[in-house]
Amino acid sequence: MIFAICFILNLFAISDDSFYNAYSIAYSNTLLDYPLKSNPVSYGNIRHLTTTLSYANVNFQPYGKENSSLRVFSLYLPDVKYGKNFTYHFSYESSYPDNEKIKILNIGGASYHLLDFEKDYLDVGVNFKKAEIYESGKKINKNFYDIGFLARKNDYLFGLSFLNFNSTYDSRGSLKVFKVKKVSITRLWNDFSLGFDFALRDTKYNYSNTLSLAFSKLIRTYRYGYFRLTGGLTTGNKNNSFSTGIFYNRDVYELGLGGSIGLDKPSYFNNSISFTIYWGRRDVESDYERIIKREVKYRKDLMEELINATKREDKLRKEIAKMQAEIDDLVYKIKLLEDNLKTKDVEKNRIEEEKERIKKSLDAIVERQKRNEEELKNIEEKRKLEQKKLTETEFNREFENYLRLKSNNASKDVLINYLKKLILSYQDKDIDISRATIELQKLLK
Repeated sequence: MIFAICFILNLFAISDDSFYNAYSIAYSNTLLDYPLKSNPVSYGNIRHLTTTLSYANVNFQPYGKENSSLRVFSLYLPDVKYGKNFTYHFSYESSYPDNEKIKILNIGGASYHLLDFEKDYLDVGVNFKKAEIYESGKKINKNFYDIGFLARKNDYLFGLSFLNFNSTYDSRGSLKVFKVKKVSITRLWNDFSLGFDFALRDTKYNYSNTLSLAFSKLIRTYRYGYFRLTGGLTTGNKNNSFSTGIFYNRDVYELGLGGSIGLDKPSYFNNSISFTIYWGRRDVESDYERIIKREVKYRKDLMEELINATKREDKLRKEIAKMQAEIDDLVYKIKLLEDNLKTKDVEKNRIEEEKERIKKSLDAIVERQKRNEEELKNIEEKRKLEQKKLTETEFNREFENYLRLKSNNASKDVLINYLKKLILSYQDKDIDISRATIELQKLLK
């Protein structure tokens, strides 16, 4: 009996309600903002091809003492079937408790917004696990199944999971793992989340329960990604512990460190490192820089065109002014000739010829003036069009900056204030700013 109980303790990692990577340690296995095997449905919100490598040095678990090192590889593959979002999960875990060896192959799937009710939704996830246990030169195979449910209501997440629900007693007394029931509640804010978790584990020989509280705080930088600070407290009938972690995310990758310390005596430590790559996620910062460079060049070309148009406009204005002076002079001469015809006894034919010559010159100048005025009008219209393009380019650049903030999970208040300033700056510029107004309306609902 004693041998069986000791052997059971070395198999509890199969339950997945254990410390196996930086996230599970830092979050105290509480459902917050990253998928954990303690609820298979949590994989569903991964919408890009994602891989995670983790190493953990574990000296205690929520259910008691354990000395083990774990290596875990996880792959998340999103897909769309029948108009619904799903994520398939594959992971391979090897652990070495007390000079023994355990291999676990995990295959599962989870939905995302399976049943959608505007802001609320309901999802489900399942896992199949094949475990190989090498103990004293013997190999034992066992299969286990998990199922999880997740519901969102406003800013609350409600999770329910049943792990190893098919677990049965082995008559040889050498293999038995916990059946685990977990209930999780998480409250979400813009950059902060707070979660509660209750887990009940039972076997024929033993049982344990834990109550966990964890938080996650997002700290943003302007151009260099963001940090996530986490902490958790776990209390139960087998073990009490405090956990913490720090995660750095730079769009396409995330590096995390997690650690925990037992609050009972003697005290034990856990530590882990995890590295995640989001293969399908775009590097928003690089894309944004390319957009800015392209727009800067386009803006430079527009400015040069505007400068040239202004120079041509000034030249035409001077020519028109000069022609106007010539017109005024010719009109004055015609008036003098007409006066001479009335007041002086001169040869009328000569005066009429001079008058006709001046009128022809006047008509030619007027015609030139009309052409110049028409060209000036075209230049002014083109300049206004170029100015409008420049304004539209500036607006698009500002709106792209908004999209960048949004993709980097900026807070709702920051996004609203940014859009308000953007709309106020461009609402009288005679350009289409409907994208910004529609986006603001969505945020204000």
